[in-house]
Amino acid sequence: MQWIRALVAQYPRRALVVGKALLLAGSILVVGAVFARAGLVNTNSERAQAKLPPVYTLAQAYPQHPTWLVPEGPVGFGVSAVLVLVGMGLTVLAEKAGKR
Repeated sequence: MQWIRALVAQYPRRALVVGKALLLAGSILVVGAVFARAGLVNTNSERAQAKLPPVYTLAQAYPQHPTWLVPEGPVGFGVSAVLVLVGMGLTVLAEKAGKR
């Protein structure tokens, strides 16, 4: 842990940029997953009205779009949460180092 603090103290501006980028990337993934889940629920409600079987993944609902990046399960949300937490930690450390 000390090497991270030393690196952040040496380059606080770079650490701030990297921290904010990681925070933004994780946040975008989580918000994208929420919107994708809402789209999947909407698709399933339309399919239920048409008496078709439900779809369970985004790849089944939207086969023409690349959906491999959107987190759908616990592992994907875990990775997104780690990105957010690491980004927040780096941002806080960089702001503290910048004030010194």
